[in-house]
Amino acid sequence: MKVFVTGGTGYFGAHLARELVAGGHEVTVLARNLAKAPRLPGVKVVQGDLLKFEEAALDGHQALIHNALIWDERPTELEMKDTRAAAKLFEAAGKCGIEQVIYSSAVAVHRPFLPKMNEDSPIRPADYYGATKAAGETFLWAASHQFNIRCNAIRLGPVVGAPGLEGAPFKSHSQFFEIANGALAGGEIVVTKGDGRQFVSAQDAAKVYRALLESDLNRQALLCTDKEPTTWESIARLSVELCGSRSRVVVEEKPVPQGHFDVSKLKKELGFTLDSSDAMRGHIESVLHSLK
Repeated sequence: MKVFVTGGTGYFGAHLARELVAGGHEVTVLARNLAKAPRLPGVKVVQGDLLKFEEAALDGHQALIHNALIWDERPTELEMKDTRAAAKLFEAAGKCGIEQVIYSSAVAVHRPFLPKMNEDSPIRPADYYGATKAAGETFLWAASHQFNIRCNAIRLGPVVGAPGLEGAPFKSHSQFFEIANGALAGGEIVVTKGDGRQFVSAQDAAKVYRALLESDLNRQALLCTDKEPTTWESIARLSVELCGSRSRVVVEEKPVPQGHFDVSKLKKELGFTLDSSDAMRGHIESVLHSLK
């Protein structure tokens, strides 16, 4: 299958492109800067900008995976630009005869998190990032009906793992860097008892995308996280171990609101039960390496 991928030159995108090629798909990746695009056999890189996207770039492709995000740290007009770009991209896919679209959404659409959540839980985003992703999903469902395209959204948890390719970008939650800096300095690392997240391995997530691409699912949202959370305490202890630090991990006892995602739909529909413990080691090693 010929697959057009936006965001295919980033941290998770490199894993995604590699997995699609391994599955025998022909991949075209959109890149604003060709010089920064990692080279991978079987991947064609075309220069372009989502804000000035040319519909003709989709010609000849059967599928579109929209994985890019136009975003920065502050609430600015970029959120509106990202939503507009997604809407126009989905419309272009419909006009070009794309058969299916997969959209990279995020678990943030469910924030503030409830004690128990699944794909049917209310979408009530509490920040601009979650609102942006929820808006993207809304335009995806509209395009699915307007153009009769098979469309699905993957609500990714926080992604971990080493870079997918040599020279590929690396991205991490800021708390990993805070913990790593503490471990390298040999100071105390303070964490809260039981506080953690349901992460997802970048390699595992890429396999989910490939399985969804090759499935018959339509107009579905899928939560894509580990079945169980990983605590920041365990991440801190592993960071200390990996850098041979004498740091002491201090565990504070205080109430922390916890949410848990029920990922049984991912198991039922695509057969996946995810565990990022192996990828977590590679992720922490990459964080430590970037700070040395």
